[in-house]
Amino acid sequence: MCTASMNAAKRVKNGAHKVGAVAVLAVVLAVTGCGGAFSPPQTGGIDFTMTVTPGSQTAGNGNGARYTVTVAPPAMIGFVNLSVSGLPAGVNAAFSPGFDVNGSRDLNIFTTATTPQGNAQLTITASDPSGSRSATVNLTVTPGVDFGLSVTPNLQIVKPGASADYTVSATFTRNATGPVNLKVLGLPPGATAVFNPASIGPSQTSTLTLTAGPQFITEGFLLSLVGTDSSGTLSTFFTFDIFPTDFRLTQSVGDVIVNAGGTVTGQIDAKQLFGSSGPISLSAGNLPPATTTAFNPATITTGSFSTMTISTGDGTPAGVYSVTINGVDASGANLVTALLEVAPGNPTAGFFLAARPTLVTLNGGEPATFFITVSNPNGGIPPLTFTASTNDNLVDASVFATNTPGVYELDVSTSASLSNAGVSVTAVATGPNGQQSISVNLIFN
Repeated sequence: MCTASMNAAKRVKNGAHKVGAVAVLAVVLAVTGCGGAFSPPQTGGIDFTMTVTPGSQTAGNGNGARYTVTVAPPAMIGFVNLSVSGLPAGVNAAFSPGFDVNGSRDLNIFTTATTPQGNAQLTITASDPSGSRSATVNLTVTPGVDFGLSVTPNLQIVKPGASADYTVSATFTRNATGPVNLKVLGLPPGATAVFNPASIGPSQTSTLTLTAGPQFITEGFLLSLVGTDSSGTLSTFFTFDIFPTDFRLTQSVGDVIVNAGGTVTGQIDAKQLFGSSGPISLSAGNLPPATTTAFNPATITTGSFSTMTISTGDGTPAGVYSVTINGVDASGANLVTALLEVAPGNPTAGFFLAARPTLVTLNGGEPATFFITVSNPNGGIPPLTFTASTNDNLVDASVFATNTPGVYELDVSTSASLSNAGVSVTAVATGPNGQQSISVNLIFN
């Protein structure tokens, strides 16, 4: 112990009432040390790495360029500060808003007609409390094309499934007359773009109609309007924002497997998100051949539900189908997807089987439960007896009746020694006129 600490300890060592002072002294000395200087603990951010692609881009005067900044771990993209330096005169830059689940954001570069031509080295920097990471990329500015592009308005906001119109025009220099061929890059999933007309000349405009997909989504998208003529290609940026409908659909139909010729049912619910949702009209799409659907009722409101019945036919091909359930009200459209698997069926048996879920992932030693429903579109359900089998002797399965008519429980037990394996479980039902079978699967971690 240093001299100062020993002398202080001597002054407080006698008397039980001085124990607290000794404790305080010990804490102070532990923090300050013999020099007496207090250094608070330092806190830092999470260490990360950064890359930028591509390493070089070329943009004509009045055109744009885009780089992608990626960090690892990906979650850090929402917390690091991004900046860029070295921009030539007359060049602006903007990072895409928010963050991407893959850990990347776009750096969009905007040149003008007066941007000096030549090469520039841009430095992109990402920083957090742990420090900074930088990368250098090249930007080459070349002579511009003989036309300019404009799009108005620069921003449109739509609901899922709805459309918005933009007006596109071109200005020409050096006696150029075009035509300029148009296209859009960067559309969100499910969105479509239509130009009318698809190319323009002097004093002409084109109407660009963007239609959002019906999937539930809330995001702003920075899109590129691209024009091309004999002098080259020019792009300009504009924004397309998708704001959700006043409701959101959920479904309990899939994932399910059914014998061809059988039916499956599920519940479609509407949950209110914003405002006051009006009547929601329901429909289905992407059905397999020889398959129909019915909704009861066909129109619902938020807080209510509809029963959806999917009826396959004897001729429905075996396979996996992604059935879409669409809901539309005055605020827009929303879509959910049900995974329907069709298995071969025996039309003469007089009944059909369906099972859900079709796949369970578990650890060895854990149980699994599936539910089997029996349907007969042409009449009542006959008396049935069930057996169950598996393709692995470490897995056992049995079928039990439930308190609900036509619904059975398929219970599966597994061995703790199972790992990294897939197992098929088959239930066979026997009635007066024949058998039907249905198979589900297990995957072991």
